[in-house]
Amino acid sequence: MAGEYYVSPSGMGNRIREKREARGMSATELAIQAGITPVTLSRIELDVTVPKADTLFSLAESLHVSLQEIQPPSLDGYNTIPSILLPSLRKLSQKTPDEQTKLIKMFEAMIDLM
Repeated sequence: MAGEYYVSPSGMGNRIREKREARGMSATELAIQAGITPVTLSRIELDVTVPKADTLFSLAESLHVSLQEIQPPSLDGYNTIPSILLPSLRKLSQKTPDEQTKLIKMFEAMIDLM
């Protein structure tokens, strides 16, 4: 499915919880800012569920951290998405697969022109 993030959640929930606690945020505060329920955040922090990509983007934005800082440890070294792109990636994840493909091709063409 578009927007799904299929990886092992092992360790990701702990990273999210650590970042939340370091910012002095309650689970309820983070859940509200990220647009999810406190129950969903609890399940993510306990590594019971793997969040959708748009939820990961929202969590990273709400925590003011890069996606790499909360991604599953199994992806360390594979993801170098600058945090400035997170809002755009969230919007992209809400598009249809065809729209996503078109937008990515446009983005790649723009990069090639630089």
